[in-house]
Amino acid sequence: MFTLLGALPYVAVNRWNAWRGVSTIDVSIPLDEALPFVPWLVVPYISFYLYFPIAAWVGANDDHRTQGLVFFQRMLVLTWVSLTAYLLLPLEITLRSQATGAEGVIGWLMDELHGADAPYNAWPSLHVLQSLLTLLFVRWSFKEHGRWNGPLAAAAWTACILLCLSTVLIKQHFIFDAVISCVMVGVAWPRWIAPALNQTTH
Repeated sequence: MFTLLGALPYVAVNRWNAWRGVSTIDVSIPLDEALPFVPWLVVPYISFYLYFPIAAWVGANDDHRTQGLVFFQRMLVLTWVSLTAYLLLPLEITLRSQATGAEGVIGWLMDELHGADAPYNAWPSLHVLQSLLTLLFVRWSFKEHGRWNGPLAAAAWTACILLCLSTVLIKQHFIFDAVISCVMVGVAWPRWIAPALNQTTH
């Protein structure tokens, strides 16, 4: 259902904005251009697509099925908020000209990424928004069962931080896009999502 209600609308909005070819605002800063292109970070970037089945697997646990539904419903609402921003304030990401020189498998992955995704998915960055929310949900679930430990936390946060950094270092997003996503998570998780999860648990 998340694929149907979240991913397909994203593709439609992304293609619509690319067809329109309109940019309404400029959120770039000099640091966006100054940051280097780091091709190998395309691997953490595409690891994003593993987050959804992981969250679904965690949410499918009999103890957390209700919480899994609550989490995905609220993440879907935030996704729609993001898509509304894309529609109302479209913005072309003009950094792809720097994403050159990648070779071999990394180069192929970059080419496939550019072919699949038009550069009109600016702010907020769904990669940052959804990956951080998913990590927080998995952390919440594992802590409920006493399975969240130091090594797991270190591995999970390292993977997620690399994913978030990849959005700007493979020139898919402006820094502003990632920052706005972090702000959304910082407000939505403690004030709207976590309380709902705790309420349905108790």
